[in-house]
Amino acid sequence: MADEHEAYVRARAALSEADRAIARALEARARAVRAIVALRAERPEAYLQLPRIEEVLADVEVARSEAGRALPDAAIEPIYREILGACALLAAPLRVALAGLDPSLAAVAARKVFGSIVELVTRPSVEDALRAIERGEASCAVVPLETGSDGTSAATLFTLARSAGRIVGEVTIPNAYHLYSRTGNASDVEKIYATPIALTASSRSLERDFPSATVIEVRAASVAAELAAGDHGGAAVATSDADAPGLALVRSHVEDDGSLETRFVVVGREASRRTGRDRTVIVLELGEEPGSLYAALEPFARRGINLTRVESRRAPGSALGSTFFLEFDGHASDRAIVSVLDDVRGKSRLVKVLGSFPRPTREGESAR
Repeated sequence: MADEHEAYVRARAALSEADRAIARALEARARAVRAIVALRAERPEAYLQLPRIEEVLADVEVARSEAGRALPDAAIEPIYREILGACALLAAPLRVALAGLDPSLAAVAARKVFGSIVELVTRPSVEDALRAIERGEASCAVVPLETGSDGTSAATLFTLARSAGRIVGEVTIPNAYHLYSRTGNASDVEKIYATPIALTASSRSLERDFPSATVIEVRAASVAAELAAGDHGGAAVATSDADAPGLALVRSHVEDDGSLETRFVVVGREASRRTGRDRTVIVLELGEEPGSLYAALEPFARRGINLTRVESRRAPGSALGSTFFLEFDGHASDRAIVSVLDDVRGKSRLVKVLGSFPRPTREGESAR
């Protein structure tokens, strides 16, 4: 027993020292961030950037290899996203614009990219969200690009084609919905508040599990949570705990189809730096001449550029030619891709790079 007690005392002492070391390291990181911010203020033309998440994680992996990995690998990136999000507040308050009357899924995506310490502002449309960046009302925007049920969003693509913003990242999240209430007891649920989008995703499941409950449509997830908080028999459908503050979980994953996902893109003012594992999205406008698409795509094949997506869209209100959106591996600043795009410009009415950004990781998420 004495030996066990001594071992426990040593383990507790090691925990306390580790916690103090973490606190000292976080303060040291904050001071380093402040130093970079001060240098940026003195030399704004130098464009001095803070380290990106992939650069930080590369350093962390080296340190973990030296120390021996004890913490689960899956826990590392979320922890460092929170740290980077907190440190970003030292540079400037991070405001992210979301689009739509029900941007709850976009809010989940934004928090996954930037951490929970982020200010989210809602705009009525993708165009308004991107305009918020141009006006300096937001640092960036998170907007939907592709859904599992409806495919690629033409509205988002054409808005990006007209915008000065650049795609700098992407994140894919499951279309997950959960039910929350004041008590967390399923037997107390008499009314269910939800947005039209949330109800479309979960109507069959809610009807099956709560057949006696009255379903009430509301305009926003925040309204659903507010009504449920003030109603003992009320419950709210939300995408995460963050959208249901003060409420307890009644049932997780009430969505009808758990396989559906939404792919979001992060849009910013500045182009993303090359990482060596990038993806690029461009828009092409071609004429109606026979072989125009082949002529535009041939340079990619000739230089071995892997096209991962080619989609045709006709611009709203346009009677001229077709618009194509292409995704391919590589960064727009890569020498081979610069040459390809030069060739393509000579065979197209318009070529515009919508953005180059890190390809997603295995979990479907790219670094910011």
